[in-house]
Amino acid sequence: MAASSSQLLFFFLLLLPLAINGADFITLKCEANFTGNAILQGNINTLLLDLEAKTSARGFANSSRGAGNDTVYGISECREDATAEKCAACMAEAVLQAYTSCPNSAESYVWHHSCFLRYANREFFGQADSGRVGAWSSTVKAADPPTFARAVVELLDVVGIEASYGEYRKFGWGELDTGRSYHVPKLYGMAECTWDLRQQACINCLLDAYKLFREDCGDRVGCVVMTKSCSLRFDVDAFLFLNGRSSPASSVTAGHL
Repeated sequence: MAASSSQLLFFFLLLLPLAINGADFITLKCEANFTGNAILQGNINTLLLDLEAKTSARGFANSSRGAGNDTVYGISECREDATAEKCAACMAEAVLQAYTSCPNSAESYVWHHSCFLRYANREFFGQADSGRVGAWSSTVKAADPPTFARAVVELLDVVGIEASYGEYRKFGWGELDTGRSYHVPKLYGMAECTWDLRQQACINCLLDAYKLFREDCGDRVGCVVMTKSCSLRFDVDAFLFLNGRSSPASSVTAGHL
């Protein structure tokens, strides 16, 4: 028997102690509004709880709930370098935000620095969607924008390729030791596609995301761009958790995405 609205509300309230502070949050988008469909809303609510439980356990998940026109599909994952505790906390907050901020929305996207959540009233598994969701950029400007931009391209080429070749998780990361030739000692980069994408679909999404950098990042020393299926990030400040893993090579060989 389907859970009642009061029961579901109780379960969502249980997520509150797990939720992390808002500093990790980047953006949220609600789409495809509907009214008068309690069945669809109930399917969304149970889907969110299922994604939260599965993702907290293994770091990524997909799920579906309902039948016919009331079916809802969802996908979620934590950044591969996030600890299990950070993953659980991030997903708890993402699910709670989707529930409280996107009522009566048949499609929603929630991006945090550490995790991602998406659901829709249509099947999208395995399909790359480079539609822009949001972006964040540093308030600090690069001292030499043209030179700094070349370093960003060099690094993102490499991490983008690494992400696309991931067998189970589409996540690439790296550091570029600039030797201060770009007015910063080191640059950090990350590329990520949702885990359900194949290699070429991931590459295509990252290429589209990179095109958004000119619009969203400008001459800033740190920026992240999120689409519905992938994200790119660079920064002069270390933001990778790494969980004790060794750093990549001190210099990054340039490639082509």
